[in-house]
Amino acid sequence: MNMKVQYFWVCLFFLCADVVSGQTNQQGKLIIPFLDEASQSNVVVTVSDVLGNGQPCPVEYTNTLSNTNLFTAEERRLIREALVKYAEVTTNSGPHGTKLTALSKTNLVLQVRGKTVNSERWIGQFHYTNSDAKEEIDFGAGLLAKYRTKSDVGYNVSIARTGDGSILRFMTVRSDRLNGVLAEFDDPHPQGLNWQYKDASFTNSILTEYRQYTNGLAFGKFFLWDIKGRLMLAAEFKEPYDLEKHRVRWP
Repeated sequence: MNMKVQYFWVCLFFLCADVVSGQTNQQGKLIIPFLDEASQSNVVVTVSDVLGNGQPCPVEYTNTLSNTNLFTAEERRLIREALVKYAEVTTNSGPHGTKLTALSKTNLVLQVRGKTVNSERWIGQFHYTNSDAKEEIDFGAGLLAKYRTKSDVGYNVSIARTGDGSILRFMTVRSDRLNGVLAEFDDPHPQGLNWQYKDASFTNSILTEYRQYTNGLAFGKFFLWDIKGRLMLAAEFKEPYDLEKHRVRWP
């Protein structure tokens, strides 16, 4: 995936915004260009090169799942499972060790470029037979899975198309709020026009994004890398920060 495509997905996932004259403010302070500048007083940005060629990445922040500076042992275990567990799921067959308990269908009517598009989605409810955990999987153009334990702790996984390749997002949650880590992995292998989530392969995928959250708010490290491992963004939220509230509209 080239830099133009990488930039496109940064825009799509964050609704990136108005970058008018580089990525520093008038005082020369580095900023995150797709967030409201006035809200960044407690954000420390050390690399901001989203529109450029990136910068060499320090070894301690190498974009690999095995990096213990980024992921705990439990996070690595859960993510490794998530990278492979959805390759074979269908509306009737869930992840290994589950049974289907309910299946429903929804139709979303969307307006795309002046045309009405009917988007059909199936939602399967699966329960694990050896634990109290359950999983809801939304099947459509891509896949969205929500794994939860009885205490409402778990993770969300989404698999979507990006160009000819695929992208997987993993995020830990508590009580349906982001809590812990958000990580994005890129599978650059092209599928052509007949893209399917089941044909994506994340076994040797590339980590392209990392964020930390607490109670639904960004708090801690935030990194973006290109597929060559160069840093596009390195920042740290010193206080809990509402990304949704402070994102800036793309012109």
